[in-house]
Amino acid sequence: MKQGNGRLQGRENSMVTGALILSASALFVRMIGFVFRIYLSNAMGAEGMGVHMLIMSMYNVCVTLATSGMATAMSRLAAEQLSLGSRANARRILKRACVLALLISCTVSVAVIALAEPIGTVILKDGRTVMALRILGLGLPFLSVSACLRGYFVSSRKAGNPAAGQVIEQLVKMAFIMGLIGKYLPMGIEYGCVIVVLGMTIGEIACFLFSFWGILRERKYGARGERATVTGVNSMILAIIVPLSVTAYVRSFLRLAEDVLIMSGFKAFYGQDGMATGTYGMVKGMVMPLLTFPLMLLSSFVITLTPEISRMNAAGNTRRLEATISRILEYTFIAGVLIVAVFMTFPYEIGTAVYKNAEVGEMLRRLSFLCPFMCVEMVAVGILNGLGQQVSTMKYAIADSLVRIAVIYFLIPQQGITGFVVMVVISNLLTSLLNFRRLMHIASVRLRLRSWVLRPALAAGASSQIVKVFTNYFPMSDVPLWGRLAVGIGLVCALYCVALFALGSFRLRDFQWIWSRLKTSSKTPVATADKSV
Repeated sequence: MKQGNGRLQGRENSMVTGALILSASALFVRMIGFVFRIYLSNAMGAEGMGVHMLIMSMYNVCVTLATSGMATAMSRLAAEQLSLGSRANARRILKRACVLALLISCTVSVAVIALAEPIGTVILKDGRTVMALRILGLGLPFLSVSACLRGYFVSSRKAGNPAAGQVIEQLVKMAFIMGLIGKYLPMGIEYGCVIVVLGMTIGEIACFLFSFWGILRERKYGARGERATVTGVNSMILAIIVPLSVTAYVRSFLRLAEDVLIMSGFKAFYGQDGMATGTYGMVKGMVMPLLTFPLMLLSSFVITLTPEISRMNAAGNTRRLEATISRILEYTFIAGVLIVAVFMTFPYEIGTAVYKNAEVGEMLRRLSFLCPFMCVEMVAVGILNGLGQQVSTMKYAIADSLVRIAVIYFLIPQQGITGFVVMVVISNLLTSLLNFRRLMHIASVRLRLRSWVLRPALAAGASSQIVKVFTNYFPMSDVPLWGRLAVGIGLVCALYCVALFALGSFRLRDFQWIWSRLKTSSKTPVATADKSV
């Protein structure tokens, strides 16, 4: 019995360790990526960022077509086989998934290279995107296979490989772009975009090579002589990726339509192509990345969360599953409210410090209240996918895209950037509430309004007002803006935590729960936990 408890504890510790590794690497990658985006926006300007974001809208479509559902399918199916003690079956699933990923991604790659000109001139309505689109297709096969490998490593609780791969990809991409963009950007915006896309492609290749090397090293840890017995692998993979892919394909194409309509609406409202492209570059390339910057930690946790939720659900441990989901949602609300407190306290300072643009700060202030909804939606979708509710998330995603397109079509040509703000608000409220409602029904989790929402909101309001009073009395005019901002954000976070303790929304046992797992996981090697699965 003690041995069984030790194995269970090892698995739980590995889950926490994996989540922390992915979250830490994601935070690092996101932070250096965000700093790099600032560099890129200053180098290319608002109009250059507008062209770049048009290319990225098509890039997202291509990535969706080439990789959709692969990481989720691998993490779920491999986790199930590893929980049964069969690493050979997990490897067979990985091989089949990689072959399927290559077939799909190579088809998409050839199509985008061959059709780059009509895509750029007819769909995106900007000929400066054509050269970059041709290069874009070259990295899709590497990206697709990397998604499969990442899902396998996550299910094996070896988060170090995908975490390091993310860092390597980002550093290689940044080094390449920063080394060459100064030389080619003076030749025209299109050449600057080519260097950016080429840097992304080289980074993807570097990430694939590192992950593949990790798979070769991992093979020697498996049980030798073990034979794979799982059958119907293709059917199992397709059963997961088809509903996920339908969701992703439809939503991706609808999002592409959104981007094209947004650009057309800005042109109709502002009447100048340059101003419209610049406005589009500001909202899509500056404001929205700034607003979603804190969500990267949650996205990493959701990647790790999906196979763990699947394990609990497959084991039929309903009580533990409900308790885990309830605790995750509570922490999600607390984190989302803290993000609002920071953005509402220093919107103009953040906009000025990051982009030297007060208009970015104004939009950040107007949209910051959506952060808790965005956090809840991200976590709820991850949990629902772990519970096999892909069809529900697909319906909500498609409904959301249709609503967004309707709002864009009718409001942006008449209201400009105000119409864009209205669209973002309606979209985030709709999808977060639909997914949260579905999760409450499926998992039988009760909303704790007082501890999840009211107490964190009160703590956030109090901490924000105290810091504002403090900064009024002690303006620190001799300190650079970044320094004042760092002190202010640190004070908001510290006071928020103190207020949560005072209100009883966050308790000492929460820290003890986290610390006990960190302390034990440091003594439990991930490889040992893998063998006990």
